[in-house]
Amino acid sequence: MTGSDDAIGDLTVVPTLPGTPRGAIRYWTTGVAVVLAGLLALGGYAGAIPLAAAALAVVVLLAWGWPALVDLPSPRGTTTVLCLGGAACVVSVAAADAEPRLNWLALALAGSVIAEFVHQLLRRDGRPRMVESVSGTIAGLVVLGSLSAVLALLDAPAGAAGVLTWAVSVAVALLAQVAPVSSRIVIAVGAVLAAVVGGLLGLLLDGMTPLAGALTGVICGAVALVVHQLLAVLPAAGRAPGWLALAAAPLATTGMLGYVILRLALG
Repeated sequence: MTGSDDAIGDLTVVPTLPGTPRGAIRYWTTGVAVVLAGLLALGGYAGAIPLAAAALAVVVLLAWGWPALVDLPSPRGTTTVLCLGGAACVVSVAAADAEPRLNWLALALAGSVIAEFVHQLLRRDGRPRMVESVSGTIAGLVVLGSLSAVLALLDAPAGAAGVLTWAVSVAVALLAQVAPVSSRIVIAVGAVLAAVVGGLLGLLLDGMTPLAGALTGVICGAVALVVHQLLAVLPAAGRAPGWLALAAAPLATTGMLGYVILRLALG
């Protein structure tokens, strides 16, 4: 074989990112996501405080792994901002004793953004990649703010049944990733499974309807899988602690979406 043939052969090789989750890590990320969804579902039936505690557990895992996953500078400061901001978002919704339960969420997010600016001012490393650091941290705060909206479902018509339907549907969709199907169709397969499970839960649970459950399942399940596939190609996605954020982020991202769907469908 000539050198030119070798060059042509090399061009046909599709490189694999070394950090892309596969093998055991693939199962670990899915397993942790399912466990977190189960904690949120159980917390919804146990009451506002257990649900808030479950949400805070998701906050800690995502805040711990997010700087590594998206390769942000000043990781300790970023984790601190995400922990404080995520906790503020959860508390702002959990502490509201009347509708609208999300009334203080915007203030909590605004305060979290200010905290990130303070973090940048306190950096002593010359502030390299400052724009990247700020935008990446704010993206994490938006994900955590979305998660906190789930707590508002307890006072909505859906109640704890809505939390259960959302959490189980997303968990089922994410479980589709470990099935022996092509990655090109896993989103469609996961969304269909989530729609079926959501519809069944909507039929069986008080305060829900099959249509509301199916809509929650198909939309939230598809979005969770899209977010997972977007983040899974990052180099740190297959290494600790980045894979912890990869496990928590898809579930957390769909929180606000699930709340909006259930409020529109059920009032």
